[in-house]
Amino acid sequence: MADFALIVIGTVLVNNIVLVKFLGLCPLMGASRRLGMAAGMSLATGFVLVLSAALSYLLDRYLLQAFGLEYLRILSFILVIAGTVQFTEFMIRR
Repeated sequence: MADFALIVIGTVLVNNIVLVKFLGLCPLMGASRRLGMAAGMSLATGFVLVLSAALSYLLDRYLLQAFGLEYLRILSFILVIAGTVQFTEFMIRR
């Protein structure tokens, strides 16, 4: 019975089709009315992913681990991603 409960919890939380497949659908549907806007959205998303991954790695490796602040990982990663998004939006509008 415990195995069944673990399978159900894993299915609901980890393999949730709504969270896995449909989460990114809203920006796609909003920006895909024109091909140029959809391409711009995809380039901006790719840029944010690559830059925030690199910055998060550097922050984690050389700051958080060096000073024993591993418990701040999630907060710092969220701040890095938010800052990268704001930077990208600023550069696009400029």
